[in-house]
Amino acid sequence: MNTPKLLQLKMAWLAAKEAGDTQAQMRLLQEHPSQQDELIDFIAGYQATGGNERIDPQASLLPLTERALGNALNRVFVTEQAFATLTELRKSRSLSKVEAARGLRLSVDVWNKFESGAIELVSLSQRQLERLAQFFQVSIEQFSGSLTESQPAVTLNRRQTREAARNAQQGPHKQSFADAIARSTMSKEDQQFWLE
Repeated sequence: MNTPKLLQLKMAWLAAKEAGDTQAQMRLLQEHPSQQDELIDFIAGYQATGGNERIDPQASLLPLTERALGNALNRVFVTEQAFATLTELRKSRSLSKVEAARGLRLSVDVWNKFESGAIELVSLSQRQLERLAQFFQVSIEQFSGSLTESQPAVTLNRRQTREAARNAQQGPHKQSFADAIARSTMSKEDQQFWLE
């Protein structure tokens, strides 16, 4: 907080700095212990910004500085990451299937159906999509896209008949979210939570 007293100390320090009087600069710090922290912060900021040296806006940055600036901007202005599948999304949050199911108030069998792409996207209401996306801290569009891309790994049993193999390659049996909940082992409260 810039009190009149602190402003006077800053101006006195700047005057001593311009005069090259390091003794006066040190005396200001020693004689005003209650404003010492604020004054030190001011001095550090002054030095970090180049002091009274003129900054050339056309000067090129060093590659290391450019990389550091890029990393800092990426951390501040996080770009939306796209996750190909719900499995990748869950793993990016360091969650097991059980933890994801528990956090969402779903049974593991219902969450498995999500990850395998067996839940039809069109069967989800806007509110349900919001809850799912909010849990993973992604947009509804990101969650929907990950659900659409989620497909089971197709494994073929060499002993299968040709027709059974063809049916297995067609993908999972799709079902509505409401049907998956009705057939699940979820508690009545959790079923009601999702179906309200």
